[in-house]
Amino acid sequence: MEIEELRRQCKRFFMCESIPLCQELLDVYANFFFEAVVNHNYDKVDSQADADAKMVLQMMMTKVLHLKNVLNGVDFTSKKGKSLNNIIDPTIVASLIRNIYETTGMFNLIYNEPKTKDEKQIKYLLWVHAGLSYRNRFDGVITLQENKDKMENELKQMESIRKEIEENPLFQSMDEKNQGKIRTMIKKKDYLIKFNGNEVSFLSWRELVKTMDIKGDKLDQIYTYFSLYAHPSNVAVFQFVNMFGKGESAYKSIVIFNLQTAFMMLSIFIADYIKTFPDVLKTYEEMGIVEQIVINFHNRVARGGNYDINESWKATG
Repeated sequence: MEIEELRRQCKRFFMCESIPLCQELLDVYANFFFEAVVNHNYDKVDSQADADAKMVLQMMMTKVLHLKNVLNGVDFTSKKGKSLNNIIDPTIVASLIRNIYETTGMFNLIYNEPKTKDEKQIKYLLWVHAGLSYRNRFDGVITLQENKDKMENELKQMESIRKEIEENPLFQSMDEKNQGKIRTMIKKKDYLIKFNGNEVSFLSWRELVKTMDIKGDKLDQIYTYFSLYAHPSNVAVFQFVNMFGKGESAYKSIVIFNLQTAFMMLSIFIADYIKTFPDVLKTYEEMGIVEQIVINFHNRVARGGNYDINESWKATG
């Protein structure tokens, strides 16, 4: 392919100025996820943590496909024959993108941000414990004995996790104050923490922008922004009116703007996943050169050239 034609094709996906083009780019991500699952689903893993990471990849693929489907919009005709023209609800799109942000941030926090195996183990175990703890809250509505037995097993698993965390060399090297912070996270059913040696800092979902090392302040408030849509806040209500009060261009522009964050998050996830499982780079490099450049572009825009997946971008001259 001539360089000018390569640049032209890549630029379409860099800008993504229409809904159909955004759907086409989502297909690029979905195709990578699918091929990575097919080619590496049965690769040997060293731990349950890594096995869970592979499942997160499959989850991300379904999120992309659902997001693409939502972009088809909805329409409706009542029994009396009155019609609602096809629309895309930006609040639904924003909720899906917030979930993609959370999944990308979680993966980075557990699998890429830790500097040692002990850090990774504690974060992973807190993540598992948090999930089991939330599910255990349904104990009052469980009636089947099979489910009761399962809950009892999970309670034992949670206790085992607590012991495993306390036996972790990093935990044992901490002073009482920082050990207390870990125990607080166990009680809170949370895992958003950062280590600085033996020191523990609490994180919020909004702060995962920094742990992912996203440059500048372009996404500092993006989680708060998407959360306004995800919850039935008054802000969400009056913004909803404005979305459709100026014709279809208003809500489509908002959707396209929101999707730029989705593309960044998906590209960051792919880069982090390949860093965790280097063998998957082969599958990435079997994609077309345009697809490689475009995925890496959105990762590079967010985090800079130090996070390049490969050097495919050099093909554009």
